[in-house]
Amino acid sequence: MDQATMKDAETVKPAGAAKSVAKSVAKSAAGTRSRARAESWQAEKSQMTRDAILEATVQCLVEIGYAQTTTEKIARQAGLSRGAMTHHFKSRAMVFNAAAKYIIEKRAEEYERLIGGIVVAPGTLPTEKHMRETMTVCHQYYASPTFVALHELLRGARTDKGLKRAMTALEKSLDQKISDAMLRRFPYLAAVEETREMLMDLIMSSMQGVAVDMAPHLKKGKRLERLLDLLAAIAMREFSAAYAASDTASLTLA
Repeated sequence: MDQATMKDAETVKPAGAAKSVAKSVAKSAAGTRSRARAESWQAEKSQMTRDAILEATVQCLVEIGYAQTTTEKIARQAGLSRGAMTHHFKSRAMVFNAAAKYIIEKRAEEYERLIGGIVVAPGTLPTEKHMRETMTVCHQYYASPTFVALHELLRGARTDKGLKRAMTALEKSLDQKISDAMLRRFPYLAAVEETREMLMDLIMSSMQGVAVDMAPHLKKGKRLERLLDLLAAIAMREFSAAYAASDTASLTLA
């Protein structure tokens, strides 16, 4: 082989090697993308199954109560096998703890969505009409199936120390989420924080009592409407007095 031919061969050899490396890199990248897509789909599928289990748990709590809700019944409600159920939750306690967090999150979302329908014009304070709308919203909030499910878990927590610990922390979290949502929607309430908190406790406790009480006269009708009217009047009176006495009263509302 003459020197020119040898030189050409040396030039071609590295080029061919580079092409081979490029193909290998491309194949490896394609494999990585394929695995990433598969892993993403598996993660999405796993989350969908988990959500289906938690939704089924809520339905069971609402329909048959805490005592009767078992992992077998939850799996059946979700349309899953026992194996698929235990893959995500190894025990009844685990699914109840996860369901508690799930329900609390949904309760916070429901509250924010409901109060979003109450519109107080910027630069103004709430009227009696706004207060009455708020009572209706609070009543709707506690008439929700998620409250029934939450109440059932609270009943179970009376004798389940592990669930009680979880529920105590989650209820505190929900209280804070509701307060934050209230102040975002109605910022003028920040000027009367103590009164806001007092009224929140009064109204929420009253509506919770109505929701739990099986007395038919408080489910709907004149007696319920009178109760909502009374709560609205109390809220209007207490808010107005507290706001008038606050330092913010002399300022222009933002």
